[in-house]
Amino acid sequence: MEPSDPAYLLAAARAQGLIDMHGLSAQAVESTQHRALACGRRLVDCSAPVPPPALTSGRPGEIRRVRTLGWSVPPVPEETAAYPVRRLSPTQSLTFAMCLAAGWRDVRRPVYPGKPFDRALIIDALVEIGADSKTVKDALDTELPLLLLVYSEGAKLHLGPAVAALPDTFTEAVRRMHDHLPRPPEGGDHPPQEGAP
Repeated sequence: MEPSDPAYLLAAARAQGLIDMHGLSAQAVESTQHRALACGRRLVDCSAPVPPPALTSGRPGEIRRVRTLGWSVPPVPEETAAYPVRRLSPTQSLTFAMCLAAGWRDVRRPVYPGKPFDRALIIDALVEIGADSKTVKDALDTELPLLLLVYSEGAKLHLGPAVAALPDTFTEAVRRMHDHLPRPPEGGDHPPQEGAP
């Protein structure tokens, strides 16, 4: 099987969470998309570190345009409980919810790619409401990047390829309750310290 074979590319996307499109012909991409659609999936264009965090023991690679697998027809297996899906811990869920609110500021626009947001603001805001600092940092630096929900570029975080692949039903549900998501302070400033003028 060749690395440009659609079955190989779909397996790579499923195993790694993304396909690096660098060096692939338009025909290979089109064939892979056609095969994905036949399986109820679709290739979604997005950006991510290549290689992804799960494949590196150190720092993730450079940010490139990639494709990830999304769902093309509802209901998606997560909604029907057709197979077990990974669940985030409460702190990971809260951290991701705040990242989603910080990165997706305008619900009239698509959730992905969103806007970059400040890692420190997420940490400060979550610690202020009682989350453990180390657990939040672990979520931002390890768990959420491994799941491709966020990735970092310096001190800024971005919504990751898994967000690009979220089912439309999930996106619409979050859009309806977006104003209830936890969020860091507006304007990008750190929250004022107690006793500060």
